Amino acid sequence: MAGTPEDDPSSGTSDPVRQALTIVGVRVSPFVLLCGMGFLGRLSYEMIRTPITSLYAKQIGAPTEVIGLLVAAVTITGIFVKFPSGGLADLFGFRRLMQGGLLVKAVGPFLYLIVGSWPELLAVRLFHGLSTALYAPAASAQVAKFYPQQRGSRLGTYGAAENAGVVLGPVLGAAVLSWTNFPVAFLVSGVIGIAALLAILPFPNDAPSEPLRQSVKEIALGLLQGLRQIASDPAIRLVSLMEATLFAGVGTLQAYLPLYALNVHISVAQIGLVFGAQGVASIVSRPFMGSAADRIGRRPFIVVGVAICAAVLVVIPHLGTFLPLLGLSALFGLGTGMVTPSTTAMIGDLVKHGDFGAAMGVFGSLWDIGHAAGPLVAGVLIGWLGYQNAFAVIAAAILAALAIFLIGSRNHGSNVTSSSAT
Repeated sequence: MAGTPEDDPSSGTSDPVRQALTIVGVRVSPFVLLCGMGFLGRLSYEMIRTPITSLYAKQIGAPTEVIGLLVAAVTITGIFVKFPSGGLADLFGFRRLMQGGLLVKAVGPFLYLIVGSWPELLAVRLFHGLSTALYAPAASAQVAKFYPQQRGSRLGTYGAAENAGVVLGPVLGAAVLSWTNFPVAFLVSGVIGIAALLAILPFPNDAPSEPLRQSVKEIALGLLQGLRQIASDPAIRLVSLMEATLFAGVGTLQAYLPLYALNVHISVAQIGLVFGAQGVASIVSRPFMGSAADRIGRRPFIVVGVAICAAVLVVIPHLGTFLPLLGLSALFGLGTGMVTPSTTAMIGDLVKHGDFGAAMGVFGSLWDIGHAAGPLVAGVLIGWLGYQNAFAVIAAAILAALAIFLIGSRNHGSNVTSSSAT
């Protein structure tokens, strides 16, 4: 299947992943194939995640307090699996991890068809979370390793392909559900997942980079070093706390905005557009906000973005029509688009002694913890206090984390403020 080298000889590598492939008589770059896998896999995964999971959980009688857990379950899996998955890719090869993740993406949607109770749905959701937990770190590592001279642009392009699936997934899921029913929506997701799995079949194999015993030791040491950095560096702890708390708000909206919108008689198709607007605003704004933060400084973008997200959370449950919710959802996406590039870049600025991967892995796990905790806490609060008060409490927690970040960054200014424009 391999042909002539792909059009990026500058890296000086002859790895098979860099060879053009011939598929049904058509020459295809492995990178294009990788982007296609990322898009299809995310499209399949995200169309079930939001808003279908919340609505399906309600239909099968899941209590309001439990729906947040059901939505967050895939992220809970990621907390435990993403952390070491980069090391697993070193042990077994990138392609094997990617293929394992895509296999779950292909099988997972069909398991929803046999779910009859919320505990069964929880089990399926936990299993489905393996898909991105195994695939995403290995795919990103594949790009980073084999395109060293174009790493930034290639990762950006690959991220854009995945994010297109993130944006279109809720829109497609809501559209299919509004026209048909839940079983058809699960079948459509499964067919897309199978297409993603088939796309990896011609993808080149890669070998583990290190012997097994040595790699296990190195992985363990790297993870421990990342944990040690988080535990010992107050600046990294502050940034991680801010991002984790913000994503508690993101998870809250993913789990409970569909149910709230349905309660105020907004159609399922319109709910999909609400989440699509949020995704588009976040994705489009991130490159510009990240570039501006490089020039101006990261803290102002974090402060403004967090304030926007908290304000949106407070206002949303006071509205009951489609267009205002659409606008607020887009504004929330703009807020996350301002914050996340700056917090991620801050971690990179603060990392010492070349332990970037380990520290970023810990940062990502803490991010997932916040993403998963938000729906869990919100479910209890909504059942107890109702939507308006519950969303206000989540917003207050985000603002409290912002206050801690600002006070702490003043106390540790030599570290945090150094991660801004110079």
